[in-house]
Amino acid sequence: MRWAAAGLVVLTAGCTTPAAPPTQRYPLTGQLLGVQLDTGQILVRHEAIPGYMDAMTMPFTVADRTLIRDRRPGDLITATLVVGAEQSRLEDLQLIGRAPLGDAAPAPPVADGLHILAPGDPAPDTRLTTHRGATVALPDWRGAAVAVTFIYTRCPLPDFCPLLDRRFAAIQAAAAEDPVLRGKVRLLSVSFDPDADTPAVLAAHAEGLDAGADWHFATAPRADSDRFAARFGVNVIREADGSITHNLRTAVVAPDGRIAVLRSGNDWSAEDLLADLRQALTGAATR
Repeated sequence: MRWAAAGLVVLTAGCTTPAAPPTQRYPLTGQLLGVQLDTGQILVRHEAIPGYMDAMTMPFTVADRTLIRDRRPGDLITATLVVGAEQSRLEDLQLIGRAPLGDAAPAPPVADGLHILAPGDPAPDTRLTTHRGATVALPDWRGAAVAVTFIYTRCPLPDFCPLLDRRFAAIQAAAAEDPVLRGKVRLLSVSFDPDADTPAVLAAHAEGLDAGADWHFATAPRADSDRFAARFGVNVIREADGSITHNLRTAVVAPDGRIAVLRSGNDWSAEDLLADLRQALTGAATR
């Protein structure tokens, strides 16, 4: 399989803090395209979920892994999608039949045949357009430590791209208070959905996250953004229905312009990436 994901985080309230939105439950019907029993993840091409999302192909986490122990690609299922403020899961998964996969199987990703970056490799010099309309590339930020992740603003599940946004927001706030990191960190969130994520759309998204001067949302023409993401190990699969299936990868680029850290999925915290950034900076200072 060429997909992955998962993760979570939370916030407590004072007397004037609005209550978190209630957990929502939606019926889901679809066909399994892949099963990862070790992580409790399944890839589902599902029908439209009224009131929540259009028909598309998405990875989901199953709360009870025993429910997918005997499931296989091609199985037709029903389940309940449970969506909280910062995580989602499937419950009550049931087999209702089987059908040929036909054209439902994901197409091979653009990563095939490309060199996937590893720690120590030079960061790519792909030119990207930011939400401020500027053109940037990773080598422009030599001397700083750069955290790079990949998102798209239409991502509907709270524990995928929105979680990465929340973590980068936490990193931005913490870096501003840390004497080691202050002024020496850049954050780069790259969209692989350039048709929808225009600079204007990214600018509105950045404003909603209170992104400061050192946090850049950027994209490039589809072929360039896909190849750039693929170099970091991100596989982007576009379905005929317009949905996007992708895995999650986040990297730290050291001040010398080389890859220092690569993290898969979102089984890491803002504190983990802050430690990676500090190590990248202090290591550069001692060399």
